[in-house]
Amino acid sequence: MSPSEDDSPFATACRATTCAEFVCALNQLRLSRGLSYQQVSDHAGAHVLPKSSAHAMCTLRFPKREDQLRAFLTGCGEPAEALDGWLAQWRRVTASRANRRPHPAAQLVQSSARGFSPPE
Repeated sequence: MSPSEDDSPFATACRATTCAEFVCALNQLRLSRGLSYQQVSDHAGAHVLPKSSAHAMCTLRFPKREDQLRAFLTGCGEPAEALDGWLAQWRRVTASRANRRPHPAAQLVQSSARGFSPPE
């Protein structure tokens, strides 16, 4: 990354093409504010965000619901006017084909079909 390129957490989220990259942007936001997972949880305001959920969203689990992401962003001190930008990036990454996985039942049908030979 060149020194002139924006390396803010939001810019990282804007560049994210995978769920893992977006999760890294969330952790970058938390670290840039010097917050612990407990502090993020405590500052989530009217939103409920357990400490364990804050940790999971920074290390392994892409937020599945908008309210989870709002709570995390609020807990990190993001201003209300910045939330829509983050949510737009979350929706973009969520909709990305690179992040779609077949339903487990579809995977089972596909794997079963590969080994299937019709009776003669």
